[in-house]
Amino acid sequence: MLALLMLGAGAATGAVPVALALEGQQTLKISAKSLTTRVGGTFPEFFQTRDGQRKATVVVALSDLKARGLCVSTRADTAVGKFVLRAETPPDGPEVSAGDVKFALESIDGVDVLGQQLGLNRAFTPDGTPTDAGGPGAVPVQAGNLALNVSATARWATVNQLQISNLSLRIGDDQPECL
Repeated sequence: MLALLMLGAGAATGAVPVALALEGQQTLKISAKSLTTRVGGTFPEFFQTRDGQRKATVVVALSDLKARGLCVSTRADTAVGKFVLRAETPPDGPEVSAGDVKFALESIDGVDVLGQQLGLNRAFTPDGTPTDAGGPGAVPVQAGNLALNVSATARWATVNQLQISNLSLRIGDDQPECL
């Protein structure tokens, strides 16, 4: 029991990396003060449904993800009203980082993007010197004050080596969505 408490405390403070796995369909609204990552992917990957249909997915891979001022929300319509789940970190707080994020998309129904800075295929060395491109099969992405409203059907998603500090998690019918 003591070990579980120590692991929980370590995960809550960002000292212990966390891995997550999700499956299903949900609309997410995501905003970040700053975001850097390398994006890669494969198309198509196929899976077979229980009734024997073959469907294609696009697998998107984000590596070395770092974000500051991250806000993620989703809304669920229930019989007793609309509830919002909102998770956010302070804009000037520690970075959220993940070593490996992957998700398989069956379809994208809508994407709204707002941002003051979006750089594709631009990367920077640790001292701030710009470089033109990332390694083979990946595109470096840098964004500032980015807001995404994504409606997609995801078959699955995984997050490895997740480190989060100062996370605020709220749910209720009075919570605003991100963006």
